[in-house]
Amino acid sequence: MILKGISLSSLPSSFLSDAHRETVAETLMLMALCVTQVLALDFSNAKWIWTNENGGGVNKPPGSRAFRREYFPSPGKFALSANVLITTDNGYTLYLNGQQIGTGHNWPIAQTYCVPLSPFYNVFAVNATNDLTVPNPAGLLAAIEFKYTDGSVGKVVTDTTWRVTTNVPAGFQQIFFNDAAWPAATIQANYEGSNWGPISIPSSSASPPLSLTDANWIWTNEVNGGSAPIGTRAFRKTITLPAGQRATSATIYMAADDAFTLYVQGKIVGSGSYFQSNKYVVDILPHSRQVTIAAFTDNAGGPAGLIAVVDLTMEDRGCGSQVVSFVSDGSWKYNLGTPAGFQLGGYNDSAWPTAFVEGKYGMPPWGSIAIPANVSAPSGPIAGAPSA
Repeated sequence: MILKGISLSSLPSSFLSDAHRETVAETLMLMALCVTQVLALDFSNAKWIWTNENGGGVNKPPGSRAFRREYFPSPGKFALSANVLITTDNGYTLYLNGQQIGTGHNWPIAQTYCVPLSPFYNVFAVNATNDLTVPNPAGLLAAIEFKYTDGSVGKVVTDTTWRVTTNVPAGFQQIFFNDAAWPAATIQANYEGSNWGPISIPSSSASPPLSLTDANWIWTNEVNGGSAPIGTRAFRKTITLPAGQRATSATIYMAADDAFTLYVQGKIVGSGSYFQSNKYVVDILPHSRQVTIAAFTDNAGGPAGLIAVVDLTMEDRGCGSQVVSFVSDGSWKYNLGTPAGFQLGGYNDSAWPTAFVEGKYGMPPWGSIAIPANVSAPSGPIAGAPSA
Protein backbone atom coordinates (compact mmCIF):
# COMPACT_ATOMS: atom_id res chain seq x y z
CA MET A 1 0.00 0.00 0.00
CA ILE A 2 1.13 3.58 -0.67
CA LEU A 3 0.08 6.78 1.13
CA LYS A 4 1.50 10.19 0.22
CA GLY A 5 4.76 8.75 -1.05
CA ILE A 6 5.18 6.19 1.73
CA SER A 7 5.21 2.52 0.80
CA LEU A 8 6.43 -0.71 2.30
CA SER A 9 8.74 -1.15 -0.67
CA SER A 10 10.49 2.11 0.27
CA LEU A 11 11.59 0.61 3.59
CA PRO A 12 14.75 -1.51 3.75
CA SER A 13 13.97 -5.23 3.96
CA SER A 14 16.15 -5.45 7.06
CA PHE A 15 14.12 -2.72 8.79
CA LEU A 16 10.87 -4.61 9.24
CA SER A 17 10.05 -8.15 10.30
CA ASP A 18 7.11 -9.87 8.59
CA ALA A 19 4.87 -9.01 11.54
CA HIS A 20 6.02 -5.39 11.57
CA ARG A 21 5.36 -5.08 7.84
CA GLU A 22 1.75 -6.18 8.39
CA THR A 23 1.36 -3.68 11.24
CA VAL A 24 2.75 -0.82 9.15
CA ALA A 25 0.45 -1.76 6.26
CA GLU A 26 -2.59 -1.72 8.55
CA THR A 27 -1.58 1.67 9.98
CA LEU A 28 -1.14 3.20 6.52
CA MET A 29 -4.51 1.80 5.53
CA LEU A 30 -6.23 3.44 8.49
CA MET A 31 -4.56 6.75 7.65
CA ALA A 32 -5.82 6.49 4.07
CA LEU A 33 -9.37 5.76 5.21
CA CYS A 34 -9.34 8.74 7.54
CA VAL A 35 -8.50 11.30 4.85
CA THR A 36 -12.10 12.00 3.86
CA GLN A 37 -14.82 14.60 3.65
CA VAL A 38 -14.91 17.09 6.54
CA LEU A 39 -18.09 18.98 5.55
CA ALA A 40 -16.41 22.39 6.11
CA LEU A 41 -15.82 21.53 9.77
CA ASP A 42 -13.64 23.93 11.76
CA PHE A 43 -12.76 24.73 15.38
CA SER A 44 -15.32 27.52 15.83
CA ASN A 45 -16.49 27.63 19.48
CA ALA A 46 -14.10 24.83 20.47
CA LYS A 47 -11.98 25.17 23.61
CA TRP A 48 -8.51 23.96 24.46
CA ILE A 49 -9.12 21.65 27.45
CA TRP A 50 -7.02 19.67 29.94
CA THR A 51 -7.02 18.76 33.62
CA ASN A 52 -7.13 21.24 36.52
CA GLU A 53 -3.56 20.43 37.56
CA ASN A 54 -1.34 23.35 38.55
CA GLY A 55 -4.39 25.34 39.51
CA GLY A 56 -5.76 25.59 36.01
CA GLY A 57 -2.70 27.26 34.51
CA VAL A 58 -1.65 26.57 30.94
CA ASN A 59 1.51 24.70 31.98
CA LYS A 60 0.72 21.10 32.93
CA PRO A 61 2.79 18.18 34.24
CA PRO A 62 4.08 15.81 31.56
CA GLY A 63 2.33 12.51 30.99
CA SER A 64 -0.88 11.04 29.60
CA ARG A 65 -4.44 11.94 30.56
CA ALA A 66 -7.73 10.23 29.65
CA PHE A 67 -10.73 12.13 28.23
CA ARG A 68 -14.25 10.92 27.47
CA ARG A 69 -17.33 12.44 25.84
CA GLU A 70 -20.66 10.61 25.67
CA TYR A 71 -23.06 11.50 22.89
CA PHE A 72 -26.81 10.88 22.70
CA PRO A 73 -28.63 12.02 19.54
CA SER A 74 -31.42 14.55 19.84
CA PRO A 75 -34.86 13.00 20.52
CA GLY A 76 -36.29 11.34 17.44
CA LYS A 77 -32.96 11.32 15.60
CA PHE A 78 -30.65 8.45 14.71
CA ALA A 79 -26.90 8.98 14.35
CA LEU A 80 -25.31 7.91 11.07
CA SER A 81 -21.73 9.19 11.00
CA ALA A 82 -19.39 11.77 12.49
CA ASN A 83 -16.70 14.01 11.08
CA VAL A 84 -13.98 14.53 13.68
CA LEU A 85 -11.42 17.34 13.64
CA ILE A 86 -8.81 16.95 16.38
CA THR A 87 -5.36 17.94 17.59
CA THR A 88 -3.52 17.69 20.90
CA ASP A 89 -0.46 19.36 22.37
CA ASN A 90 1.50 17.10 22.16
CA GLY A 91 -0.08 13.81 21.00
CA TYR A 92 -3.25 11.72 21.09
CA THR A 93 -4.89 8.38 20.41
CA LEU A 94 -8.57 8.68 19.49
CA TYR A 95 -11.17 5.97 20.18
CA LEU A 96 -14.83 5.56 19.27
CA ASN A 97 -16.90 3.03 21.22
CA GLY A 98 -13.74 1.23 22.32
CA GLN A 99 -12.15 0.99 18.86
CA GLN A 100 -8.99 2.92 18.00
CA ILE A 101 -9.66 5.40 15.20
CA GLY A 102 -6.35 7.22 14.79
CA THR A 103 -3.34 8.92 16.32
CA GLY A 104 -1.52 12.23 15.93
CA HIS A 105 1.62 13.87 17.27
CA ASN A 106 2.01 17.18 15.43
CA TRP A 107 -0.34 19.60 17.17
CA PRO A 108 -0.04 22.58 14.76
CA ILE A 109 -1.75 20.41 12.12
CA ALA A 110 -5.17 18.91 12.88
CA GLN A 111 -6.28 15.49 11.71
CA THR A 112 -9.69 14.58 10.28
CA TYR A 113 -11.67 11.35 10.46
CA CYS A 114 -15.07 10.25 9.21
CA VAL A 115 -16.50 7.36 11.23
CA PRO A 116 -19.79 5.43 11.22
CA LEU A 117 -21.81 5.69 14.44
CA SER A 118 -24.19 3.60 16.48
CA PRO A 119 -27.72 5.04 16.12
CA PHE A 120 -28.43 5.80 19.80
CA TYR A 121 -25.29 6.12 21.93
CA ASN A 122 -21.61 6.75 21.23
CA VAL A 123 -18.51 7.44 23.32
CA PHE A 124 -15.47 9.34 22.08
CA ALA A 125 -12.34 8.77 24.18
CA VAL A 126 -8.87 10.28 23.90
CA ASN A 127 -5.56 9.29 25.45
CA ALA A 128 -3.80 12.68 25.35
CA THR A 129 -0.11 13.06 26.14
CA ASN A 130 1.94 16.07 27.22
CA ASP A 131 5.60 15.58 26.31
CA LEU A 132 8.86 16.74 27.93
CA THR A 133 9.94 16.22 31.54
CA VAL A 134 8.84 19.52 33.09
CA PRO A 135 5.47 21.34 33.11
CA ASN A 136 4.65 22.93 29.76
CA PRO A 137 1.55 23.91 27.76
CA ALA A 138 -0.90 21.06 27.17
CA GLY A 139 -4.30 20.98 25.53
CA LEU A 140 -6.86 18.91 23.63
CA LEU A 141 -8.87 20.60 20.88
CA ALA A 142 -11.66 18.89 18.92
CA ALA A 143 -14.82 19.55 16.94
CA ILE A 144 -17.21 16.73 16.02
CA GLU A 145 -20.02 17.12 13.51
CA PHE A 146 -22.72 14.45 13.59
CA LYS A 147 -24.82 13.45 10.61
CA TYR A 148 -28.26 11.95 11.22
CA THR A 149 -30.26 9.57 9.06
CA ASP A 150 -32.70 12.38 8.17
CA GLY A 151 -29.87 14.45 6.68
CA SER A 152 -29.63 16.97 9.51
CA VAL A 153 -26.43 17.62 11.46
CA GLY A 154 -25.33 18.39 15.01
CA LYS A 155 -22.04 19.44 16.56
CA VAL A 156 -20.10 19.12 19.79
CA VAL A 157 -16.74 20.66 20.65
CA THR A 158 -14.20 20.28 23.41
CA ASP A 159 -15.51 22.13 26.47
CA THR A 160 -16.55 21.36 30.05
CA THR A 161 -18.96 18.63 28.89
CA TRP A 162 -15.92 16.39 28.46
CA ARG A 163 -14.66 14.39 31.45
CA VAL A 164 -11.01 13.88 32.30
CA THR A 165 -8.79 12.05 34.76
CA THR A 166 -5.12 12.48 35.59
CA ASN A 167 -4.26 8.88 34.78
CA VAL A 168 -5.24 6.46 32.01
CA PRO A 169 -7.30 3.63 33.54
CA ALA A 170 -7.37 0.28 31.78
CA GLY A 171 -10.36 0.08 29.48
CA PHE A 172 -11.21 3.78 29.79
CA GLN A 173 -12.04 3.86 26.07
CA GLN A 174 -14.72 1.19 26.33
CA ILE A 175 -18.31 2.26 25.84
CA PHE A 176 -19.61 1.15 29.26
CA PHE A 177 -16.62 2.32 31.34
CA ASN A 178 -17.86 4.17 34.44
CA ASP A 179 -16.48 7.72 34.40
CA ALA A 180 -19.03 9.14 36.86
CA ALA A 181 -16.30 10.10 39.34
CA TRP A 182 -14.22 11.95 36.75
CA PRO A 183 -14.30 15.77 36.97
CA ALA A 184 -15.22 18.01 34.08
CA ALA A 185 -12.40 19.14 31.84
CA THR A 186 -10.83 22.53 32.50
CA ILE A 187 -10.88 25.13 29.75
CA GLN A 188 -7.35 26.28 28.96
CA ALA A 189 -8.32 28.83 26.32
CA ASN A 190 -10.76 29.60 23.54
CA TYR A 191 -9.60 28.44 20.13
CA GLU A 192 -9.84 31.96 18.79
CA GLY A 193 -6.96 34.07 20.06
CA SER A 194 -5.26 31.36 22.11
CA ASN A 195 -1.50 31.16 22.61
CA TRP A 196 -1.49 28.10 20.35
CA GLY A 197 -2.49 30.26 17.41
CA PRO A 198 -4.41 29.06 14.35
CA ILE A 199 -4.30 25.33 13.65
CA SER A 200 -3.81 24.07 10.11
CA ILE A 201 -6.83 22.09 8.87
CA PRO A 202 -6.12 19.57 6.09
CA SER A 203 -7.92 19.65 2.77
CA SER A 204 -11.14 17.67 2.62
CA SER A 205 -10.22 16.07 -0.69
CA ALA A 206 -9.31 12.39 -0.48
CA SER A 207 -6.35 10.87 -2.24
CA PRO A 208 -7.23 9.32 -5.64
CA PRO A 209 -7.13 5.53 -6.04
CA LEU A 210 -3.75 4.07 -6.90
CA SER A 211 -2.82 2.70 -10.31
CA LEU A 212 -0.84 -0.32 -11.45
CA THR A 213 1.99 2.14 -12.12
CA ASP A 214 2.28 2.52 -8.32
CA ALA A 215 2.71 -1.23 -7.82
CA ASN A 216 5.73 -3.52 -7.50
CA TRP A 217 6.70 -6.73 -9.24
CA ILE A 218 6.95 -9.38 -6.52
CA TRP A 219 7.89 -13.05 -6.39
CA THR A 220 9.32 -15.64 -4.04
CA ASN A 221 12.84 -15.62 -2.61
CA GLU A 222 13.94 -17.97 -5.42
CA VAL A 223 14.74 -15.15 -7.86
CA ASN A 224 18.43 -15.33 -8.81
CA GLY A 225 20.00 -13.22 -11.52
CA GLY A 226 16.58 -12.22 -12.80
CA SER A 227 15.33 -15.78 -13.22
CA ALA A 228 13.23 -18.13 -11.10
CA PRO A 229 12.58 -21.88 -11.14
CA ILE A 230 9.87 -23.35 -13.31
CA GLY A 231 6.65 -24.13 -11.48
CA THR A 232 3.52 -22.86 -9.78
CA ARG A 233 3.45 -20.62 -6.70
CA ALA A 234 0.67 -19.24 -4.49
CA PHE A 235 0.33 -15.63 -3.30
CA ARG A 236 -2.08 -14.10 -0.79
CA LYS A 237 -3.00 -10.68 0.58
CA THR A 238 -5.52 -10.45 3.43
CA ILE A 239 -6.91 -6.98 4.05
CA THR A 240 -8.55 -6.28 7.42
CA LEU A 241 -10.35 -2.95 7.50
CA PRO A 242 -10.76 -0.78 10.61
CA ALA A 243 -13.76 -1.36 12.86
CA GLY A 244 -17.00 -0.15 11.29
CA GLN A 245 -15.67 -0.32 7.71
CA ARG A 246 -16.86 -2.93 5.19
CA ALA A 247 -15.87 -3.32 1.57
CA THR A 248 -18.61 -3.51 -1.06
CA SER A 249 -16.52 -4.07 -4.19
CA ALA A 250 -12.98 -4.35 -5.50
CA THR A 251 -11.38 -3.13 -8.72
CA ILE A 252 -8.24 -5.14 -9.41
CA TYR A 253 -5.54 -4.87 -12.07
CA MET A 254 -3.17 -7.85 -12.23
CA ALA A 255 -0.48 -9.36 -14.43
CA ALA A 256 1.99 -12.22 -13.92
CA ASP A 257 4.94 -13.75 -15.73
CA ASP A 258 4.04 -16.21 -17.10
CA ALA A 259 0.37 -16.62 -16.06
CA PHE A 260 -2.04 -16.26 -13.15
CA THR A 261 -5.51 -17.04 -11.88
CA LEU A 262 -7.04 -14.50 -9.48
CA TYR A 263 -9.35 -15.29 -6.56
CA VAL A 264 -11.32 -12.91 -4.32
CA GLN A 265 -12.96 -14.26 -1.16
CA GLY A 266 -12.14 -17.77 -2.39
CA LYS A 267 -13.98 -17.41 -5.71
CA ILE A 268 -12.32 -17.47 -9.11
CA VAL A 269 -12.33 -14.09 -10.87
CA GLY A 270 -10.24 -14.62 -14.01
CA SER A 271 -6.87 -15.48 -15.53
CA GLY A 272 -4.19 -13.69 -17.52
CA SER A 273 -0.51 -13.31 -18.33
CA TYR A 274 2.20 -10.63 -18.49
CA PHE A 275 1.62 -9.32 -22.01
CA GLN A 276 -0.84 -6.86 -20.51
CA SER A 277 -2.63 -6.53 -17.20
CA ASN A 278 -6.21 -7.64 -16.74
CA LYS A 279 -8.91 -5.52 -15.10
CA TYR A 280 -11.61 -7.00 -12.88
CA VAL A 281 -14.48 -5.46 -10.92
CA VAL A 282 -15.77 -7.75 -8.18
CA ASP A 283 -18.79 -7.31 -5.94
CA ILE A 284 -17.99 -8.39 -2.38
CA LEU A 285 -21.06 -10.19 -1.08
CA PRO A 286 -21.75 -10.15 1.73
CA HIS A 287 -20.00 -6.85 2.43
CA SER A 288 -16.99 -7.66 4.54
CA ARG A 289 -14.43 -6.10 6.85
CA GLN A 290 -11.89 -8.73 5.71
CA VAL A 291 -11.02 -9.24 2.05
CA THR A 292 -8.74 -12.01 0.78
CA ILE A 293 -6.92 -11.67 -2.54
CA ALA A 294 -5.15 -14.81 -3.79
CA ALA A 295 -3.27 -15.69 -6.97
CA PHE A 296 -2.21 -19.02 -8.47
CA THR A 297 0.83 -18.26 -10.63
CA ASP A 298 2.87 -20.29 -13.10
CA ASN A 299 6.41 -19.62 -14.33
CA ALA A 300 7.49 -21.46 -17.48
CA GLY A 301 11.13 -20.46 -16.98
CA GLY A 302 13.27 -17.34 -16.91
CA PRO A 303 11.92 -14.19 -15.23
CA ALA A 304 8.95 -14.51 -12.91
CA GLY A 305 6.81 -11.86 -11.28
CA LEU A 306 3.37 -10.80 -10.08
CA ILE A 307 2.08 -7.23 -10.07
CA ALA A 308 -1.29 -5.94 -8.87
CA VAL A 309 -3.30 -3.03 -7.52
CA VAL A 310 -6.49 -3.47 -5.48
CA ASP A 311 -8.94 -0.59 -4.99
CA LEU A 312 -11.58 -1.39 -2.35
CA THR A 313 -14.79 0.64 -2.23
CA MET A 314 -16.29 1.05 1.25
CA GLU A 315 -19.91 1.24 2.34
CA ASP A 316 -21.23 4.80 2.23
CA ARG A 317 -22.39 5.44 5.78
CA GLY A 318 -22.60 9.19 5.59
CA CYS A 319 -18.90 9.67 4.90
CA GLY A 320 -19.16 9.75 1.13
CA SER A 321 -17.62 7.22 -1.21
CA GLN A 322 -14.31 5.97 0.20
CA VAL A 323 -11.72 3.99 -1.72
CA VAL A 324 -8.62 2.50 -0.14
CA SER A 325 -5.86 1.14 -2.36
CA PHE A 326 -3.29 -1.61 -2.01
CA VAL A 327 -0.47 -2.56 -4.34
CA SER A 328 1.65 -5.67 -4.58
CA ASP A 329 4.54 -5.12 -2.17
CA GLY A 330 6.46 -6.73 0.66
CA SER A 331 3.33 -7.26 2.75
CA TRP A 332 1.94 -9.93 0.38
CA LYS A 333 2.69 -13.56 1.27
CA TYR A 334 3.81 -16.49 -0.85
CA ASN A 335 4.15 -20.26 -0.77
CA LEU A 336 6.61 -22.30 -2.83
CA GLY A 337 3.73 -24.63 -3.63
CA THR A 338 -0.01 -24.28 -4.08
CA PRO A 339 -1.57 -25.88 -0.98
CA ALA A 340 -5.16 -27.07 -1.15
CA GLY A 341 -7.55 -24.30 -0.16
CA PHE A 342 -4.92 -21.54 -0.24
CA GLN A 343 -7.36 -19.25 -2.07
CA LEU A 344 -9.99 -19.38 0.69
CA GLY A 345 -10.57 -16.57 3.15
CA GLY A 346 -10.12 -18.70 6.25
CA TYR A 347 -6.87 -20.31 5.13
CA ASN A 348 -4.05 -19.98 7.68
CA ASP A 349 -1.06 -18.34 5.98
CA SER A 350 0.63 -17.22 9.19
CA ALA A 351 3.70 -19.33 8.44
CA TRP A 352 4.07 -18.05 4.87
CA PRO A 353 6.98 -15.66 4.25
CA THR A 354 6.47 -12.18 2.83
CA ALA A 355 7.08 -11.56 -0.84
CA PHE A 356 10.38 -10.52 -2.39
CA VAL A 357 10.07 -7.12 -4.12
CA GLU A 358 11.82 -7.21 -7.49
CA GLY A 359 11.16 -3.60 -8.48
CA LYS A 360 8.59 -1.03 -9.57
CA TYR A 361 6.21 -1.10 -12.51
CA GLY A 362 8.17 -0.37 -15.70
CA MET A 363 11.27 -2.32 -14.70
CA PRO A 364 12.91 -4.69 -17.20
CA PRO A 365 12.19 -7.15 -18.62
CA TRP A 366 8.49 -6.28 -18.47
CA GLY A 367 8.58 -2.55 -19.13
CA SER A 368 5.35 -0.57 -19.28
CA ILE A 369 2.81 -3.34 -19.76
CA ALA A 370 -0.58 -2.22 -21.08
CA ILE A 371 -3.24 -1.21 -18.55
CA PRO A 372 -6.74 -1.77 -19.99
CA ALA A 373 -9.57 0.74 -19.63
CA ASN A 374 -12.27 -1.91 -20.00
CA VAL A 375 -13.07 -4.82 -17.72
CA SER A 376 -11.51 -8.07 -18.94
CA ALA A 377 -13.75 -10.83 -20.24
CA PRO A 378 -14.48 -13.69 -17.82
CA SER A 379 -12.06 -16.62 -18.06
CA GLY A 380 -11.48 -19.91 -16.31
CA PRO A 381 -8.47 -21.11 -14.31
CA ILE A 382 -5.10 -21.83 -15.85
CA ALA A 383 -3.83 -25.41 -15.80
CA GLY A 384 -3.59 -26.75 -12.25
CA ALA A 385 -5.37 -23.83 -10.59
CA PRO A 386 -8.38 -24.44 -8.32
CA SER A 387 -11.70 -24.06 -10.13
CA ALA A 388 -13.75 -22.96 -7.10
